[in-house]
Amino acid sequence: MHLRARTFLGGLLVATAMGRPLGAQGAVIDAGLSIVSFPEDKTTVFGPSLRVTMAGERGSLFGMASGSGVATLGAASGSATLLGGARTYFTNYWLGELAGELTSVTGSGTNQGAGTALLTARSVWGVERGGVWLKSTAHQSGRTNSTLTGLGVESGAWWKTTTTQVAATLTQQWTRAELYTGAFRRGYSGTAPVRYTEAGVSVHRESNWATLDVLASTRRDPEAAHLFEQSYSATAALWGSDRSAFLISASHSLPDFVRGADAADAVSFGIRMRQPRPALERAARLIVVVQVSDTTAGRVLRVRAHGARSVEVMGDFTEWETRLLTRSGEGFECPVTMPAGSHRILVRVDGGEWRPAANTPAVDDDLGGRVGLLVVP
Repeated sequence: MHLRARTFLGGLLVATAMGRPLGAQGAVIDAGLSIVSFPEDKTTVFGPSLRVTMAGERGSLFGMASGSGVATLGAASGSATLLGGARTYFTNYWLGELAGELTSVTGSGTNQGAGTALLTARSVWGVERGGVWLKSTAHQSGRTNSTLTGLGVESGAWWKTTTTQVAATLTQQWTRAELYTGAFRRGYSGTAPVRYTEAGVSVHRESNWATLDVLASTRRDPEAAHLFEQSYSATAALWGSDRSAFLISASHSLPDFVRGADAADAVSFGIRMRQPRPALERAARLIVVVQVSDTTAGRVLRVRAHGARSVEVMGDFTEWETRLLTRSGEGFECPVTMPAGSHRILVRVDGGEWRPAANTPAVDDDLGGRVGLLVVP
């Protein structure tokens, strides 16, 4: 592939990485168009982009795999990331995490490709609303003319509510970079040490049908053209259905010396497919508990689902008609006529999926689905 085309495509990969769905379960697809400007080459390009992301966890294990592809100027390029690790709790509030990452980028700058392996260890202290962490990282990257190694440390803190999360990070990185001269940096002239400090703040805000992610950071690099440099990005997603959203994003990114990606200014727009809208994802994460108690006015059904905005139930005691519960303190409740014995029940939180509660065994219904079995004494 022509060097100039590869340079364009490498920076365009940075744009396709914006707004990736963290924590998404299953495969999520982002498809769109990007307009990207490369400050070092003073060039702007336009082309289609595609990204597929899969993530999940089971027990103490977690993992993520993603692949990106772009096409422009009659050429194509791509990148891939594979991440996996394990975490364990030391106490109710402390956990440790060990993870590995393999990243490959083709068409970045003058490189014919960059492959990077990272190993990270993180200690996290957290409570329900927030926490802090400390992470150390070691990496080795194979580039066109050399193998580069480095170390990094990062500290951070986060705070969240039902619909908002704010995080702040402080990173110190020690690595090396390849040096090039001439037009489009064709002339290789060796490597040089890179040492910089970066502070960043990110905000995630969501409603039932939309999300907004904003990130801003400042890097202090004594060897760069400017002592202080800033980067930022903003991504907005608006769901048109339960599992598809319209995307628009803008970014100004600095060079990623660890993974080998170029600096780029980008605007992207497109669609995201197969990611549930925020209300559905939020509802799926909540732990729902149901119970029936006797009062002087009769039996009352109570549901606990911390962070829920609305709760609905249906079952054999409602003739399978939906009933909206009323908020009461930290839970939701409604009066019911429910004789002693076993009853079938389903719960829906914030308009999400109908499901059994966490404390009711799931049994087959007559239509091939699953319902909760609630035993009333």
